[in-house]
Amino acid sequence: MSFRVFLSLLALLISLWWWGCGASEEAGARKSSTPVHPTPLTAQDSLQLDSLRVKRGGFTSEADTVTAAVVKTTKRIPRVIKPIIRPENPAYTVQIGAFARTKYALQSQKLAKERFPDQPIFNYFEPFDKLYRVRVGKFDTRTQADSLRKVMMKTFPEDYAESWVNYIAK
Repeated sequence: MSFRVFLSLLALLISLWWWGCGASEEAGARKSSTPVHPTPLTAQDSLQLDSLRVKRGGFTSEADTVTAAVVKTTKRIPRVIKPIIRPENPAYTVQIGAFARTKYALQSQKLAKERFPDQPIFNYFEPFDKLYRVRVGKFDTRTQADSLRKVMMKTFPEDYAESWVNYIAK
């Protein structure tokens, strides 16, 4: 077989492959048994389809339709926010976390006891929002609590990066 014949067969195979990809159902939308236009076509629609066929080399495609449902929403009950009541003579502490699950609060409390054995550790459950708040230390001034928080962040930056100073009743 000569090289020229080989090239012509290769060109024929490529053109057949190219033609097959453009005309396959995989390239266009899937055909369905339901008609695309439930109403009869008008003369203007027919002319537009004919012009599309000419532009696309005799091929047309069908678009899939999507039906949307109306979702009924219910009225939202406004969330009640607990008022913040600051004690008259508060003590300051560093809150290292607020947990919804007891397991995680106890893990955090145990780790804090190991890391800060000289500080009191509090695990207080707030029934209003059902959270366990784990706190370290009890100080008379906010400055003292903030200095502990800075030491915690410097020593364990990954664990206490989101800690903050809070106040509690003495």
